[in-house]
Amino acid sequence: MSIRRLLRVAFYTTSASDIGQMYILLGIVSLIIGAVNAFLIRDEITYQNLSATDYYNAVTLHGIFMIFFMVMPISVGFANYLIPRMIGAHDLYWPKINALSFWILAPAVLLAGISPWFGPVNTGWYMYAPLSVDKAVNYGIGVNLVEIGLILSGVSSTLTGINFLMTITKLKKVPYFKMSLFTWSFFATSILLVIAMPPLTAGLVMAFLERSWSLPFFLASAGGSAVLWQNLFWFFGHPEVYILILPAMGLIGEILPRMVGRQIYGYKALALSTMAIAFLSALGVWMHHMFTAIDNSVAQMVASATTMAIAVPSGVKVFNWTATLYGGEIKSRTPTILVLSFVALFLVGGITGVFFPLVPIDYAFNGTYLVVGHFHYMVFAILVALLAGLVYYFPYYTGKWYNESVVKSGAIMIVAGTFMIATGMTISGVLGMPRRYAEVPSTIYIPFQNMIDIGGVLMGIGLLALFGDLIYSWIRGRQVLGLDPWNSQLIGISDFNITPRKLPLSFGKSLDGEHEEEYNGLKFPYYSAAGLSLCFVPIGFLAIFLGMISVGLPMILAFMAILAYWGYDQWFKGLPNLSGLSGLRGIKALGRFSLQGMNEVTSSAEPEGNLITNGRGIMRDARTAVLWFILAEIFLFGSFIGGYLFVANPVTNPIMYNAVPSLSVDYFPLPIIMTVILLSSSIPAHLAYEEFKRGKMKMFRLLGGVTALMGFTFLMGQLYEFTHIIHFPPQQDAFTAFFYTTVGLHGFHVIMGLTIWAFILLRSRKVIPFGGSVAATYYWHFVDAVWVVVFSVFYLHLIV
Repeated sequence: MSIRRLLRVAFYTTSASDIGQMYILLGIVSLIIGAVNAFLIRDEITYQNLSATDYYNAVTLHGIFMIFFMVMPISVGFANYLIPRMIGAHDLYWPKINALSFWILAPAVLLAGISPWFGPVNTGWYMYAPLSVDKAVNYGIGVNLVEIGLILSGVSSTLTGINFLMTITKLKKVPYFKMSLFTWSFFATSILLVIAMPPLTAGLVMAFLERSWSLPFFLASAGGSAVLWQNLFWFFGHPEVYILILPAMGLIGEILPRMVGRQIYGYKALALSTMAIAFLSALGVWMHHMFTAIDNSVAQMVASATTMAIAVPSGVKVFNWTATLYGGEIKSRTPTILVLSFVALFLVGGITGVFFPLVPIDYAFNGTYLVVGHFHYMVFAILVALLAGLVYYFPYYTGKWYNESVVKSGAIMIVAGTFMIATGMTISGVLGMPRRYAEVPSTIYIPFQNMIDIGGVLMGIGLLALFGDLIYSWIRGRQVLGLDPWNSQLIGISDFNITPRKLPLSFGKSLDGEHEEEYNGLKFPYYSAAGLSLCFVPIGFLAIFLGMISVGLPMILAFMAILAYWGYDQWFKGLPNLSGLSGLRGIKALGRFSLQGMNEVTSSAEPEGNLITNGRGIMRDARTAVLWFILAEIFLFGSFIGGYLFVANPVTNPIMYNAVPSLSVDYFPLPIIMTVILLSSSIPAHLAYEEFKRGKMKMFRLLGGVTALMGFTFLMGQLYEFTHIIHFPPQQDAFTAFFYTTVGLHGFHVIMGLTIWAFILLRSRKVIPFGGSVAATYYWHFVDAVWVVVFSVFYLHLIV
C-alpha cells in the first residue's frame, strides 16, 4: 500500500477493522514510551543517574502510559478488529463516532508525552491531591497537559463504551449465549467504561480548575479535601483494573480452547462470571485502596467484603480454564505458552492480593513494594494475554506465518522476566521496602532489586525478539495456506462469524478480506479533524486562564468552526426538502420495527408504511442509546454533587464547617422563577414528541420551538444571575467552587440541549428525525431532572 493511500485510509476511514489496527499501533507506541520510562526508573534506583524531578516524572509517565495509553487502546483495538467479525456486524453501531473516539485519543498521548518539557509531573499515575494541584512543587503546565490528556482519554473511552454496548445489543447476529467469550468480556468492559470513566473525568476537571483557576476543591484550608480526590480516582481506579483485565480474559477464552483442541469448559459460567466481576467491581471495592485514609469501620468492612466476594467469579474463571486443559491435546506453540503464563501470573497475582482486604495487614503493607509487586503480576498477566492475541491473530492479519522458534523464545524470555520483576518487588515489599523511593534504603533489599533489573533486561530482549520477528515475518514470512490458520473448525468453533474469503485481513481491507475498502466519498476528513481539534478546547481554556486570550479563544473557535462545517456538510447540504409527510398515519398505530442503526430517514426513499415501521425501530434504538448516554451523565453529575456533599459533611470533612464561613445571599425570586420555567419546558417537549409520533410535524416543530425558547430564557436568567446578583467568586472556598462548576456544568448541558433541539428542528424540514426526536426529548427531560437535584443541593443551601 502506498504512503498516500495509507494516510488516506487512516484519516478518512470509519471501518472498525481499520480503526482497531490504529488503536493497536497507538498502544504499541505507548508501550515503547512506557518501557523507556521503566528503564529510567530502574536506572535511578540502581545507579542514581537521574535527578529527583526526572525520576518522579518517569514514575508518573510509566504508569499513565502503560495503563491509559497502552493496555486500554490495545484492548479497544482488539475489540474493534474482532467483535464485528465475531457477531456478524459489518461495523460498529456508530462508525463515525468510533473514528472520532480514536482521533480524540491520539493527541492525548502526545500531550502526556511532551508534558515534562513544560514542567515537572511529580504526581504518580494516581495524581494524588494536594501534590497534583500544588504549583510550588509541580510548577509550569506539565501536570495540566497530563490532565488534559486524561480528560480526552475519558471522553474517548466513554463514547467507545456506549458505541460497543449499542453494537453488541443491536447488531449481533448470534444469540447472547452463542457469543464469543471475548464479546462477553468487552460487553462487561463497556458497561464499566460508561460507569467508571465519568468520575475520573470529573475529578480531573476539578484538579485542572484548581491548578489553572485556583478553585479550591482539594485545599483543606478553604474547605476542600484531598481525600475527595482519592474517592473519585479509586471509584474509577478499581473498576479500571477490570476494564484492563476483562478483555485479556476474553482473549484467553478464545485462544485457550483452540490451543488444546477442545471446547472451553463451562462456557456459561465464564460468561456470567464476567458480568459478575463487572457488577461487583462497581460496588464498594474501590475503598480498599483507601484503608489508610478512611477512619470508618463500616466503610472498611463493606470494602473488605466486596473485595473478597469479587475473588469468587475470578476463581470460577481459573477453575474453568484449568479444566479446559483436561483431556485436550496441548499444542506446543507460542500462544499456548502465553495463555498458560497468563493463568499462572493471574493466579499468583490474586494470591498476593488476598492480604489487602484485611485491614490490619493492609495498614502494614500499603506503603510497601508488596502493592507494586501484586499490581505488576496482574498487569504483566494482561500484557502476556495481549501478546497472545497479537501472535494468534497475526496469520489472519498478515496472511503470513511467524518464525515459531524465535517468537516462542521471545515469549519464554518475556514470561521469565515478568516473574522475576514482580517476584523481586513482592519479596522486597514483604521485607518492608517502601514504594516511591528513589534509592534502595537498605542493603537487605539489594539482591531483590537486582533481580528486578535482570528480569527487566530479560523481558526487554524477549519483547525485541518477538516484535522483531513479527515485523520480519510480516514482510518475508511463509504464506498461510487456507483461510483457517489454526484449524479451529476441526473442534467446531470458528474464529469469526464473518468467514474470511481471502487473507490478509489487514489495513484498508473489507471485513472478509476480499477487497480493498474505498474512502473517496468525503472531501474533508471530518472525523479525524474534529477528534484532533477537540484538544484545542481545554488547551484554549488553559491559555485563557494564563491570560493569553488571543491564543486560547481562536483555538476554541477553530474547533467550533470545524464542528459546524462538519454538521452542515454531512447533515444539511444537498438534502431535498421533505414532502408528503402531512398525511402520515400515527407511528404509535404501527407494529414492529425492522430497521436498526439509522438515525434519520428521508421520505422519498420508501413507501409510507415501511418508512414509519422502520422509524419505530430507529426510535427504540435511539432511546437505548440515549439512556446509556444518560447513565454516563448521571455518574458525571453525581461526581460533582457527591463531591460537594462529601466536603460539606461534618463527618467526612469537619473543616468545611469549622473553617468556612456561611454565605448570606438574598436573591431567591429569580432562581425560583427560572426553575419553574425550565421544569415547565418538559411539558412542550413531551407534547412535541407525542405530536411527532402522530405524524404532525408542524406541531412538533412548534412545540419544540417553545421548548427551546423556554430553555433559552432559563439560560439568560442564569447569565443575569451570575453577572449581576452573585457576588462571591468561585475561588472563595470549596462551596463556591462546587457551586460555580456544578451549575456551570448544568448550564453547558442546557446549551447542548438547545443545540440538539435547533439541529433537529432545522433538519426536520429535510428528513424525518426518528432518532433525533427521541434524543432531543429524552435528553431535555434529563437536563430538567438534574436541575431539580442541583437546585435542591446548592440553591436551597443559600437560604438564610
